[in-house]
Amino acid sequence: MRLSYLIPALALLSSPALADSPFSFGGSVGYEFPVSGKIIDETSSASVNLTTLNASLAGTGILRLRGTDFKDSSDAPLKATIEVRYALTQTSEMFGAITYSQADGKSANIGCVEIVVSGAPNCSTPLTATFSDFKQMGVELGYRQWLESPFMSDRLFPYYTLRAGVTQTDALSATVVASTSLVPNAPIGTWNLYDDKVTYVIGGDVGATYLIAPFAEIGAEVGVRYNSKLSEVDTNLTALGLGTANDKSDRITIPVSVRLNAAF
Repeated sequence: MRLSYLIPALALLSSPALADSPFSFGGSVGYEFPVSGKIIDETSSASVNLTTLNASLAGTGILRLRGTDFKDSSDAPLKATIEVRYALTQTSEMFGAITYSQADGKSANIGCVEIVVSGAPNCSTPLTATFSDFKQMGVELGYRQWLESPFMSDRLFPYYTLRAGVTQTDALSATVVASTSLVPNAPIGTWNLYDDKVTYVIGGDVGATYLIAPFAEIGAEVGVRYNSKLSEVDTNLTALGLGTANDKSDRITIPVSVRLNAAF
């Protein structure tokens, strides 16, 4: 919201130049924590000749995947946002935003190779995947409403935000190894899980800003986002009987950030 349009008391503190235009700018940086959605779902393969996966392995087995959440496949993404804001009233605004998120991929236990030992199934051969980095870029439109409450003063202003947009997520893959007592970290392939894809995102935030100068505010906010499904790549998975392993990629995330609003 245009700083000088907030409330009459704030207008008295603001530079007269700020009233010339309803436009202002904002930016935020923080982390976005996944709380649902699986980069690899729980499933099992058909019986596989393990030698075809790695010549160091022998016999046949079933790849049993335990299900791996997005929070296990990468660090919490660091997310930066830049906004262009347009004041509608003294206590509301519309905005357009550009977002960028990035996180380093991690290694995680994704399941095991089940083999039959003395007539009984044994799943003591772990499967470990090293995931590619997570990167997103998006655009959003939103509405922000400041709240009249006992917490509002001439400097502290609580608000809520509604937003929707589109986001491109870069392709995601996993390099998978199996470890036996004789052959540790035997590579069994790189699985291409998702292709580059533009998806939609909707969500909202609650937060508060604090006036630090007639032309600037700092603030903090927390929100919730729904991110639609990514573009599945089944080529590597279908051959193993794992074609459903990447069917549950829609996610709910919790972004937490600090922000700076300024008028020029």
